[in-house]
Amino acid sequence: MNTPHLRPKIAVVGAGWAGLSAAISLARRADVTVFEAGRQAGGRARTLAGNTDGFSFLDNGQHILLGAYHGVLTLMEHIGADPEAAFCRLPLQWHMYEGLQFQSTNLPSPLHILTGILRAKNISFSLKIRLLSDMAALQHYARGKRADLAVAQWLRQRNVPRRLVAEFWQPLVWGALNTPLEHASLRVLCNVLSDGVWADKSGSDYLLPKRDLGAIIAEPAVAKLKQCGADIRLETRVGRLKNLPDGRVVVNDEVFDAVIVAVAPYHAVHLFPEDTPDYIQTTYQNLQYHSITTVYLRYAVPVHLPAPLTGLADGTAQWLVYRGALGLPANEVAAVISVSDHVGAFKSQEWAEKVHADVKRICPYLDEPKAARVITEKRATTACLPDSATPDFAWLHQRRIYPAGDYLHPRYPATLEAAVQSGLTSAEMCLAEINLKQRDRDAQSLL
Repeated sequence: MNTPHLRPKIAVVGAGWAGLSAAISLARRADVTVFEAGRQAGGRARTLAGNTDGFSFLDNGQHILLGAYHGVLTLMEHIGADPEAAFCRLPLQWHMYEGLQFQSTNLPSPLHILTGILRAKNISFSLKIRLLSDMAALQHYARGKRADLAVAQWLRQRNVPRRLVAEFWQPLVWGALNTPLEHASLRVLCNVLSDGVWADKSGSDYLLPKRDLGAIIAEPAVAKLKQCGADIRLETRVGRLKNLPDGRVVVNDEVFDAVIVAVAPYHAVHLFPEDTPDYIQTTYQNLQYHSITTVYLRYAVPVHLPAPLTGLADGTAQWLVYRGALGLPANEVAAVISVSDHVGAFKSQEWAEKVHADVKRICPYLDEPKAARVITEKRATTACLPDSATPDFAWLHQRRIYPAGDYLHPRYPATLEAAVQSGLTSAEMCLAEINLKQRDRDAQSLL
C-alpha cells in the first residue's frame, strides 16, 4: 500500500521580489520558511521605513514597469493585489523636454509605434524616417542569429545621428539596461523591445506606481504566505549552507529538503557551501554592477511638468516622474538617474541641487525645495554586457540549492519582471527535482 508523501520542506533565503515569487509558487505544495536579513520584505524594491520628510511615500528607487511585465501582474493576481489600484497605466509616451516627443496610437502593433513616431513633435520628418529605419534594422537583427555586440558599436555601424542617440537611444538603453552604451548588450535590448514595445500595444504601456512598493507586492505577498502557513523570519541572517549525506540542506542548524537562494549576487556567493567549485565563485566575482540614484523633491507649491514621465537629454536627471499626474501630491517630484556611477560622484546635497536645477528649467517659478531625499543603490543592477551567459548551476542543483534573482534571467536585464520570473523558474525546478528524486526512491523500494 502506498503511503502519502509528506510535503517537502523548503527554505527561501531572501524576501525580495524573486524570493517572494518563489515562496508564493511553493506555498501551495510545500512547507516554506522565508529568511530575510532586513526588517521588511521587498529587497532592492522596497518602501523606506521611518521618517518620510512629509512625502506621500518614499521607495528605495523609482521603478517604472511595463504592461509586458506579465510575471509581476500574475504574481499580483495570486496574492490578491489590484494592479488598477497599484499603477497608473498610460500609453507609451516619449517626452523629451524641448526634444523628441511622441505617443503610441490605438492601432495594433507595430502600427501603434509607427504612427506615433510619424506624428512626433520637435523633430524633422527625415529624422522620423531615420528612427523608424533604425528600429526596423534592429528588428531584423533580433530575428537573426548574428553575434551580440555593444549598442554603441551598432549605433556607429548605422551612423545614427547624434540627436537621435541623445534623445532616444541613450535614454532608452540607460533606463532599460542600466548600462552605458559602450558596454550594453544589443541582444538584450532587442529582447526587451521584442517582448514589450513591439509585441502588442498593451505590452508597451507604462505602469507607473501610485502606491508604495511595499503595498504593491511585499505586504500582500507576506500576508498571503502567512495565510498559506509559511514561516516568515525577518531580521534573520543566514550563514553558509551545508549539505547532509542524504542530500538535504542545513540552514542555520535547521534541515530542509531544498533551498532557494534569492539574495543579491554579492551576498549569494557567501552562502554557498565551502566546497563550491571555483568556476561558480569566479562567475560571481566577475559580475559588474551599476548604481541608480533616485532624488525626491518636495516643493511648497505644485509642480507643473509637461508629462507624467518627462525626459531630459542634457540634464543630470534622465527622467522626472510627476507625482501629481499619478493622483499623488502635485508638489512632489521623483527623479531617476540610471548608471549614476557613470554620471558622476556627487554627495546627496549635490544630487539634489542638480536635480532641482533640472526641474527649475521646466518650472522657473519654483523656489528651493522644502525637502529632498536622495537614495543611491550602489549595486542596483548587474551590468548588461554582450554575450553574458547564464551561470552553470548544475553542481548547486545537485545539492538542492537553487539561486534566483533578477541577474539570472536568460533574456532580460535586471528588472522586477526578471526577478519575479527567476523566482518562479527556480521554484518549479526545485519542486520538479524533489519529485523526481522521490519517484526514484519509490522505484528503488519496489525492487
